Amino acid sequence: MQIVTAGRTGPNRSVRFGGDPCLDERGRASVQRLAASMTRPVDTCGPEASTRETAELLGVPPDHVVDDALRTLDVGTWAGRTPEDIDPVELGAWFADPGARPHGGESVEDFVGRVHAWRMRQSGLSGRCVVVAMPVAQALLCTEPSRFFAHEVRPATVYTWADTR
Repeated sequence: MQIVTAGRTGPNRSVRFGGDPCLDERGRASVQRLAASMTRPVDTCGPEASTRETAELLGVPPDHVVDDALRTLDVGTWAGRTPEDIDPVELGAWFADPGARPHGGESVEDFVGRVHAWRMRQSGLSGRCVVVAMPVAQALLCTEPSRFFAHEVRPATVYTWADTR
């Protein structure tokens, strides 16, 4: 399966949690460059504006398949905030414990579990191409929730997940 991360948005640039922003100018340009190197058509994408816009820039019609199971991590009350805006104890707990939910949203453990459940429901993954928000790509690439933050992903980049089942 090819995993394409959505292009850059304002929150990517300013390091903010959550939200549903559209691509910024640099994000659109990087996705347009990526489109020239794509070898597979996009099959589905997450519901965020940036993932839908990325899919469309990669040549997918506006009525493409949007899969809500590929939605990004729900960061609850942290949405739109910068790391500096958050209590350092809460932020530290969230990074240290995959089951922590100091923001009241989804824990990393629940998020990774949800994304991996989606992956397990798919058949013939080797030929699929999905466009997702960066946290979803991290979740797809990690083997367990405690490894989530070890997977750094970049906007408008293609990653490959090999189905070894």
